[in-house]
Amino acid sequence: MTISDALYTYGIKDKKIDKLVNKMHKHKFIRNLYVVVSPITGDGILEIYVYNQLLQPFYREVIDKVRILGIARGRQDAYELILQMVQDMYDAGDGDDIDTEFFVREA
Repeated sequence: MTISDALYTYGIKDKKIDKLVNKMHKHKFIRNLYVVVSPITGDGILEIYVYNQLLQPFYREVIDKVRILGIARGRQDAYELILQMVQDMYDAGDGDDIDTEFFVREA
């Protein structure tokens, strides 16, 4: 699991972000944390998961491919976070095409 250096956050106080990131590096369970990741299945631009879901045995095979791009404390906050991330992607582009590599460069 890789956590982006340019991690987007929503609904989390700045002083708690470092603690959450440290727990994620240690693969510890965290209540009420939603993560925005690059697509695990290869389709789409972004996906939302409950963080603890990624710690389950099913995801152990693909955990090395998971790139966490954003974190939020609730599902609605995760939706708001994605809106901001996509807007940033559009703002950084030329306005004609979707730059699907934007988050790879940022990570």
